[in-house]
Amino acid sequence: MFWFNDPVGPDETVMVAGADLDQITSATVARIADTTDRGSGQETTVPILQSNPLSLKFIIPQNFGAGLYRFTLTHAQGAISGRVNLPTIYWKQADLGDDASPGSWLQVFGRNIVRDGNRAQLSLTLEGSSGRIDAPLVKGDLWRGIFRIPKDIRPGRYALRLTNGDGGESGSVDAGALTVRASAPVTGQDFDVRAYGANGDGRFDSTRAIKAAIDAARDAGGGTVYFPRGRYLVSDMISIPPGVRLRGERTDLVNLLWPDFESLPAALIRGTSRFAIEDMTIYASNHPHVIAGGFQFGEQQAPDAGDIAIRRVRIRASAFRGLMEPDATLRRMSDFQRTYAAAAPDSIRLSGDRIEVTDCDVLGSGHSLRLFKASNAVVTGNTLINGRYGAYSLVGSRRVIFENNTVSSADLQASGGGITTLSKSVSASENIFIGGNTFKAIYGLDREAMTTDGPGGYYFGRAQSTTPDALLLRDRPNQYPASLDWTNAAVMVVNGRGAGQYARLKSREDRPGGLSVTLDRPLAVALDETSEITVTQAQQNYLVIGNSFEDTGVAVQAYGTAIDHVFAGNRSNRTSGFAAFGLSYEQFQPVWRTQFLGNHILEGNVYRAGPERTIFSNEASILVRGNQTSTAANRPPMVRAIIIRSNRLDQDSHIEIRGFAPASPGVRDVVIEDNITGASREGLTIDRGVAWWIARRNEERRIQK
Repeated sequence: MFWFNDPVGPDETVMVAGADLDQITSATVARIADTTDRGSGQETTVPILQSNPLSLKFIIPQNFGAGLYRFTLTHAQGAISGRVNLPTIYWKQADLGDDASPGSWLQVFGRNIVRDGNRAQLSLTLEGSSGRIDAPLVKGDLWRGIFRIPKDIRPGRYALRLTNGDGGESGSVDAGALTVRASAPVTGQDFDVRAYGANGDGRFDSTRAIKAAIDAARDAGGGTVYFPRGRYLVSDMISIPPGVRLRGERTDLVNLLWPDFESLPAALIRGTSRFAIEDMTIYASNHPHVIAGGFQFGEQQAPDAGDIAIRRVRIRASAFRGLMEPDATLRRMSDFQRTYAAAAPDSIRLSGDRIEVTDCDVLGSGHSLRLFKASNAVVTGNTLINGRYGAYSLVGSRRVIFENNTVSSADLQASGGGITTLSKSVSASENIFIGGNTFKAIYGLDREAMTTDGPGGYYFGRAQSTTPDALLLRDRPNQYPASLDWTNAAVMVVNGRGAGQYARLKSREDRPGGLSVTLDRPLAVALDETSEITVTQAQQNYLVIGNSFEDTGVAVQAYGTAIDHVFAGNRSNRTSGFAAFGLSYEQFQPVWRTQFLGNHILEGNVYRAGPERTIFSNEASILVRGNQTSTAANRPPMVRAIIIRSNRLDQDSHIEIRGFAPASPGVRDVVIEDNITGASREGLTIDRGVAWWIARRNEERRIQK
């Protein structure tokens, strides 16, 4: 057994993925008792709805209460079992990144994290002791729990256990370990820029004075460069050394003003690590990147990049400000396209560990925000406005909280953005929370509000196990790999023996018999001469929860490789809806184990909103598509293990599943249940290229085309 879906409630379907599941002869389910529920726990035999070697499905009995369930699948040699609705932890993130400080917060992300807020518990046990300390729950839901670390806790290494509120102590799971340590004290004195000759009248060039104040803070071992109320003219790039913070009196009282540049510097403000910018407004006209942090040069991450904070900063940077002749506008656009690989500068571009962008108001000529190989990042409470050809992007990052932001555009050629692996130095992106954001008024390029992207890969072909955690690749690797380093890439068994298994690539070695790869975990089922794998840049564990989308193209989309994503509780108006595409995107890129839960499409009629660029006008949809181009038999599916449950589609919208090729279905194993579809010209649409699907308890109203 490789995977099963949850959360699941009474009278809802459980899909189990594994190997040799056609050998299962019976299934039973029991509800796991809560501490206050003495009458539960009786096993009930349930029908097996569908069974084949790779999957089976059954339903939780309708008369069961909500909670945790234990299922048992019996076969001739014994039985296998699993517990549904236990916490499945994707990642943890604290105020110090991987570590937490006393009195601070720790967030836990995944599935079934908090099911009952009154009973959920996170306990900490110091290594070498037996005493348990509880971290109080601040707030939580199925996808996240926010816990408070006690102020009086001792520093040290703690083992964590999490209970989501159902199942009592038997529902407790290992939540890993956490180091508690004091945060670094804020040291150093203030360096008032006026003491070094700066003048806030907006006319005097204060560049030299500001640099002198920064140098003084650096020479003192760190400190705060303070800007009192005023308008400070700056004519050059400002570099911030480690340990230095720029802080204004207040965002609306302090302006830093840059004139047009004839020759663009790398950025207006630049640093590599351990710096902050707070409480000021930045104005610029013809400009480069506005704030850049964590880069050595170009796209190369600086050594020790990280500990960067941008707080309460307003950016108003427009290279097209004022009255410009059309020729001048075109020249400036052409200059940007020659200078920047992504056709425009970034307003904020950051790389490294422990990144914070909070309560900022950002408008620039191009891309509002670019996080590159960021980890333990928090981006919250911001207004991010893209300029011409602009987008936001989270590139090759992990453990990112992107929450309560507004993403929009100031140019009709601006796009939206999303999560990508578009870099030759990136092999994975994972553990991203996109929650409570508003995406609106996106009209340019593909109009994608939140998409995933990353063409290419490393290998697609036959593979055979040599040890439980090593494979011999029997075909040629990709001549043009997605990135230079394969380490941490996704290894997905897509066909033949062992299909449905997944691991990450630990190392590779060229041997006389072929290319050998070592995995980060043993495979439960050995691969043989029938097995095929794909090795691609990993995109895993994206939680897209409770966002609002209005007047965009696709609202949320998994485009190419995807594993264990959840799109839940989102609202859509005048977008093309929610989608997942498995496809050959310069490499075989499958979508696995992705769930669409409780989303709401209100106004479904859309105009040139994609995801197909060629379609003029259409209905919004929840769309799952495996772009199977092979017409031969026994080719691997592009999409497997999809749950579409409890979505509401008010009008002019529908659910659509397409796999295209009956001989080799592009999509397999789909559950579509408890969805409500209002007036639609399409209704539920499933083509002959979809195998092993179940549709139950759905409501829909079709109208004439």
